[in-house]
Amino acid sequence: MTVTSRNIDEVLPLARTLQQYGVEQLKLHCLRPVGNAADHPELLVNDATAYTRLRERLASAELDIEVILDEDLSELGAPDACLPAGGPVEIERIEADPRGALTMSCKAVGKDSHAFWYDKLADHIDHRPSATDELTLAVPDVVYGRV
Repeated sequence: MTVTSRNIDEVLPLARTLQQYGVEQLKLHCLRPVGNAADHPELLVNDATAYTRLRERLASAELDIEVILDEDLSELGAPDACLPAGGPVEIERIEADPRGALTMSCKAVGKDSHAFWYDKLADHIDHRPSATDELTLAVPDVVYGRV
């Protein structure tokens, strides 16, 4: 579930409902200002204490369902950059869009900051470095933690 300003107060009731139906896990994502959200900034959660209140409500609710938060929703928030010393070691997930753009971090989705592209006809991945690609910008990966 992507948490927005309009649904942040529905997270706990949803978790309780999902729990009643036997769901074992709820994963929460921070809304990032890309794509549709860039056109609707009113959906962004601009009050940082709203996430604190959400975490506190979830922690005190004594839920059986596991609630996982992306790092942006965590107590410490996400780092500005995630490139480890010496460069990246491995990539856990790669997403491909219909154009063949490969995204290594879901924080880069919608930013058109792709360093690699898949050429389907040649069955080859091209490295196209730029000043705005996700390696140059060191776009942080999303890391999850449990409540």
